[in-house]
Amino acid sequence: MRSDFDILKRFKFGLNIDDPWRYTGMKEPKSIIIPHLLKLDFEKIEIAGKLGEAVARALGRRIATVEEEIIALTNALVDAEIDFVRCWFPWNYFTEKIGDEYNFPFDNMVRALKEKGIAVIPVVACGYSRMLPEGINIDKEPNKYIEIAAEHARELVNHYKNSIRVWQIENEPNWWEMHVTADWRSGVAWLEGKFRYELLKMLNDAVHEEDSNAVTLINLEADRAIDDVKMYSSISDAIGFDFYPNYEKAEPVDARVITKAEEIAVNLGKNVIISETGYPSGPSWLGYSYNKQARYIIRACLQAFECRHVSAITIWRYADTSWRSFPPQENHFGLFDEYLNAKPAYKIFADTIKQLKNESQVSH
Repeated sequence: MRSDFDILKRFKFGLNIDDPWRYTGMKEPKSIIIPHLLKLDFEKIEIAGKLGEAVARALGRRIATVEEEIIALTNALVDAEIDFVRCWFPWNYFTEKIGDEYNFPFDNMVRALKEKGIAVIPVVACGYSRMLPEGINIDKEPNKYIEIAAEHARELVNHYKNSIRVWQIENEPNWWEMHVTADWRSGVAWLEGKFRYELLKMLNDAVHEEDSNAVTLINLEADRAIDDVKMYSSISDAIGFDFYPNYEKAEPVDARVITKAEEIAVNLGKNVIISETGYPSGPSWLGYSYNKQARYIIRACLQAFECRHVSAITIWRYADTSWRSFPPQENHFGLFDEYLNAKPAYKIFADTIKQLKNESQVSH
């Protein structure tokens, strides 16, 4: 199997991007349930000039053009010597309705990062309801959905194959039941093992058929027991794990769970990566803080770096946004706040990357 995270290559550091609208000019999604009901939509308030901008900022909105957002992102990544970003490529950003022509709103972002030597790992064909184009009925035509998802993957790989090599197919397939429960996905097809396998295999095949040099990645929710890891490994080139040991409780701040990835990698006989891990900087009333976030980031990086068969770590996430999710700690994982002010964890992350890269160069 191919892998961009080969043991012979240096350890890589990545950062997750959860707000693709910032870099594409697409519309920000509605905040989830209660946060959406409590949020005032400043776009409907007609206040001109500096006063309007002040109101927007008071409501947690960042005022910047797409070009300015891309520049800010690129500068932060270069400053921290980050190797790659993992980013949602929502299906409906490329085509709003099945059968419509394709647009490619990520071109400027991908180009800007490539020029700086920063790789992009897109999450392609994710079946979250808010990311699907119109005209899809998964339960009515599950086989048809698999076909059009594979065709969607081909469209993207064909367009970006000179700029993007690693493609994550779908998201956390071992956790789809919980996605349905949380209303992130809709349809009983997501609960069926045969559908799961056939969709992932078809996506994997589609990526490789379109680009023989491409690398496919499947990420798995890993805080709990993982079943069928070898099955997922058989239909992808690389496996990633998502760890959030402090998602439900602020203490103890402990990244030792990451060693679980090393154990699985040894059993698989292939290297793995940490696709997502992070610690929220708030809310304080739940016990979270900036200092604890920084403490977790450095411990997670050191823990992953020490694992022989873990080839990369990807921190969740780059920045907070005015888009709100639930539970409340979901809104505080950024290394930057919504105004792109750096939190202590960003400097810790940057310093740790430089330290470990220097140590790696010395040892070789």
